[in-house]
Amino acid sequence: MRGSNISIIILTSGVRDRIFLIEKIIESIAKQSIKPNEVIIATEINGESIKDIASKYLSSFRVLETSYWNKCLTGNKAILESRGDIVFLLEDDLYLAPNFFEEILRTFEKFPDVGCVYGNVIWVFREGLKSRGGLLGLVSKVVSKLSVHESLFPKLSRRINEDVFEVPVFTMSVACRRNVLISAGLYDMSVSEPILGEDYDLALRIRGAGYRILKNNRAVAYHFTKQVSKGVLRYRRDPRSLRGVYGSEVYFISKNMRSIGVSYVISHTIYRILESVAWSIRSGNPLALLYGVSGSLIGFLRGLIQKS
Repeated sequence: MRGSNISIIILTSGVRDRIFLIEKIIESIAKQSIKPNEVIIATEINGESIKDIASKYLSSFRVLETSYWNKCLTGNKAILESRGDIVFLLEDDLYLAPNFFEEILRTFEKFPDVGCVYGNVIWVFREGLKSRGGLLGLVSKVVSKLSVHESLFPKLSRRINEDVFEVPVFTMSVACRRNVLISAGLYDMSVSEPILGEDYDLALRIRGAGYRILKNNRAVAYHFTKQVSKGVLRYRRDPRSLRGVYGSEVYFISKNMRSIGVSYVISHTIYRILESVAWSIRSGNPLALLYGVSGSLIGFLRGLIQKS
């Protein structure tokens, strides 16, 4: 966008199994048709290793190692230290099409009143029961209708033109005006890891502050993490982490009850409880059910107290 400074923030934990992914997104940034004014890689650990990787592709960048085990704290520190008028918030498991920045910035230029522009995230690895046929696939699709992702958010979306839609939330690959992020209060830092849904909460607060969010389907980002496989291994080894994941995610949904609606929040909480059954079966650890249910209920009650 002419006359604007562009900041790119890659958010990562920096743990060893993310290093390959981090290198791929940095490589895709180096191949963009529009070059940013600054690139910040905000990591919790392994800053020196990431610096070595980034130097192979970028002539100018900054590694911000926070030592926090909290992506909301890390994200906020990076945003506050960024200098761009437009700030891209990118997760570490993406590979961006070469025109990604160009398409996002073109959308800002065409719609100067919007607060954020979201890209089109394509999941490279399709997993889970919904992607299967048969009875289990059908049951999974029916249960998923309880989630806000499928029951509410599609109703709040509307087509602007062939490629651009107004949407209620964003995740993974979004660019926002820096002043919009600041006025919305940045990420909620009251949560602890493991964290899920912090971007939805930020998006809902941005909309609540009166800013529109657009999605440009021509700005393509490819997502490479196998979420189900990752969850199976994690909850088999550490079922307690599911309490944190669902506790934070349901909290973020519940605290936005005024904009989402009571019935949608309750049905989403039930969805997460039912999904806990699936995780306990997938992981082979029945404790995942206990922690998933308790996390969902704790998140609901906490959000009810803190609702916006």
